[in-house]
Amino acid sequence: MHFFTRVSQKIQPAAAIEELAFNLESQDLACIYFYYTEEYSAETLWRELTQTFPETSIVGCSSFKGIMTESGYFAGPVLALMGVKASSSCVFTTGFTEFSEHEKIHEKVQQSLQDALHNAQRVGEVPGLIVLHATPGHEEEIMQSIDHYFSTRIPIIGGSAADHMINGKWSVLTEKGFSGSGMAIQLAFPDKPLATGFSAGYSPTEFIGTITASKGRLLQEIDGLPAKEMYKAWISDHSAIQISDEFFFNHVTSFPLGRLAGDIDGQPYYKLIHPLRITEQGELELFADVRSGEEITLMTGSRSKLINRVVRVLKEANSKNYTGAAQLGSISIYCAGAMERLGEDIYQVQEKICRLLNHRPFICPFTFGEQGRFADGENAHGNLMISSVVFYESEFLKL
Repeated sequence: MHFFTRVSQKIQPAAAIEELAFNLESQDLACIYFYYTEEYSAETLWRELTQTFPETSIVGCSSFKGIMTESGYFAGPVLALMGVKASSSCVFTTGFTEFSEHEKIHEKVQQSLQDALHNAQRVGEVPGLIVLHATPGHEEEIMQSIDHYFSTRIPIIGGSAADHMINGKWSVLTEKGFSGSGMAIQLAFPDKPLATGFSAGYSPTEFIGTITASKGRLLQEIDGLPAKEMYKAWISDHSAIQISDEFFFNHVTSFPLGRLAGDIDGQPYYKLIHPLRITEQGELELFADVRSGEEITLMTGSRSKLINRVVRVLKEANSKNYTGAAQLGSISIYCAGAMERLGEDIYQVQEKICRLLNHRPFICPFTFGEQGRFADGENAHGNLMISSVVFYESEFLKL
């Protein structure tokens, strides 16, 4: 397998795709991972991509404000691809579906997986990796459907499509189609080993409560009190910061909520929840589903932790490379909220990824939710997290 990246900041989609495709033989490409900012029309990009790469598996989504590769951080308008050249024994196949209010997500996801396997003549087989991109809203149900379909935990890496102002200008695409409300998924059967990592860059505080009322992504009560008041009180008691409703969103990336996901050698690890806004009823609208009875914790994280957590995730992946095999390439998914908080420090993140990957090709969009595989094998959806997969040159023991 051979990985490479290309970036274009040309405004016209046709010119940008032409720049990405310059001197490339499309028949040599096994797949393309493709990311873009909201300034580009998904429909136009899809049309140009499928005309330029008619025989190539494509999966991607819109990214928040920019994209990273081994060449640097690029602010939008920007689009970028990671191409993979591989032998015929390495198979990439995609599934695509649009969601509507009246359709069952589970059935749509199952049909997409079935179609992808059928098209690749891999029915009954289990992929080595799933790359998942969906528009925000149904990530937990999608992942449950994937686990149910295969009846085993397949490594998943993914990110929810993003825009710049949380106003629905996000989209996903594959070579099969594009949508502002849907799912793009790739099932990979690589002929090289890979390893994944998934982690948060935040630590728990002393403030813990139980959800006593919730509905989907609305957190209504904590310990029998309005969620808004409890959350703001926790932040005030922990940091002496008084948050007004007007500037609520300015602080939530510093103080997300966390749910205990497990522990490794006695050290707990968490799935993070990113509050989005306060409703008129005093509820907290979130980027992830919650349920009554769950215990939640106020989390906190410094800028240095957000910068350095990529080190932790990639080291987690590399720790599975028992034979020290050479790195070939990587996909990383980085939370848009954390990226926004870091500002210019995102360049430090890019430099750290480059060093850890020995300057091998990588691509990294910024998303509104992250999907990955914890160390215990559980696949999960969270917020303010980083998820990575690294491909290696030769075989090592196990994932």
